[in-house]
Amino acid sequence: MPSIRSRSLAAAAAVIAAIMVTTTACDSKKDDAADAAPSSSAQADKNVDTGDDDGGVSIGGYKLPAGIPTDLSGADLDKWKNGGWKDYSNWASKAEDFANPYIEDFWTPERIASAKEIAGDLPTVAKSTNMSSGSGGAVYAYEPDGPVKKYKATRVKSTYHHYAAAVGKLFFSTPEGEYVCSAAVVSDPAHPGKSNMVWTAGHCVHGGKGAGWYRNIAFYPSFNNKANLNIQQAVQNANSRSVSPYGSYWADWAITSNNWIKGGSGHSGTWASTYDYAVLHVKQPKGHKSLQQQVGAALPVWFNAPAANKVKNMKVRGYPAASPYEGSKMYDCRGATKRYVLGTSYPSKYPAEYQVGCTMTGGASGGPWYMSHKGRNYLVSNTSLGGNGALTGPRLGTDAKAVYQAMWKKFK
Repeated sequence: MPSIRSRSLAAAAAVIAAIMVTTTACDSKKDDAADAAPSSSAQADKNVDTGDDDGGVSIGGYKLPAGIPTDLSGADLDKWKNGGWKDYSNWASKAEDFANPYIEDFWTPERIASAKEIAGDLPTVAKSTNMSSGSGGAVYAYEPDGPVKKYKATRVKSTYHHYAAAVGKLFFSTPEGEYVCSAAVVSDPAHPGKSNMVWTAGHCVHGGKGAGWYRNIAFYPSFNNKANLNIQQAVQNANSRSVSPYGSYWADWAITSNNWIKGGSGHSGTWASTYDYAVLHVKQPKGHKSLQQQVGAALPVWFNAPAANKVKNMKVRGYPAASPYEGSKMYDCRGATKRYVLGTSYPSKYPAEYQVGCTMTGGASGGPWYMSHKGRNYLVSNTSLGGNGALTGPRLGTDAKAVYQAMWKKFK
């Protein structure tokens, strides 16, 4: 199940608190963003499942589905809306099988209130002085730079639509019930200033190995906008303009890495956590402007940003929901990052993730990590794992850029 999966970075066995993190983008109107990262020349690779079929545009050797996403219609659509979505006996897993038909008034206060996070096990943390092969092919976590300095999360200033406009909560259904993550609006090179694209974690949209796509995925930008309500008050008024000033945006397409689909787990950290990211395209309500125009912000994405041992001031935001937090307020962490490496041995064949000290808990997964470059903020990662005073997020490289390209080229 999706969650921020907590991990004990200091203990020999770590618990991964399956937290869905909601992190907000930037600190001000610098969230309004350009479309290109400072440096991003990587090409799409074959670890990306973009939903290839017999037609459509080819990107890096992968074909995109022809036309707009295929949706349910007629009797199938009626069946889905009348409760058919609850049937997971034939759970669609392949990229081309994504379906998320809009169901009017689905996200009632009761469903939003029930959205939760779950716990799971994180790989054992190997001592940095003994980075040799793990036993039995098990995946271990390595900290070549040592543990990060711990920082306590602080409240983000309200109103959120002014200070963190690009960030919001992501709600979705799974076979185990309703869950919540975080996400952020990102820029669309094909539609400058008019993006309908949202970045989140792979485990917030797809269950990974042996599982499938989650359902009823809806993004709520600037949830609890004035930050003046507790979670009980916020969910009871979730569909009011005071709590959700821009309403909800349903995803009409999703792309995650093929590595996440092949090896990911919502219950524990695996090697696929290094590829734990996804991009959504959301459908704007009839007669409305694009998502970016509505919220007034979008983050450009910086691929191949500086490595974790070179970053002095990473910013992370989200809506932590597990104790001592309760999910109604947006929080912020800032600090230097260090490398967090998953693998059966060290050096590992998997890319190092970012790791930052932060007390945010479950509810924050998928939220944006961002850095400033020449006066502008860029999304460089998203929350994947966390717990015991630290969070990790994948470094976005070739694979991540292919996911992003596949989405904006599909809807150009």
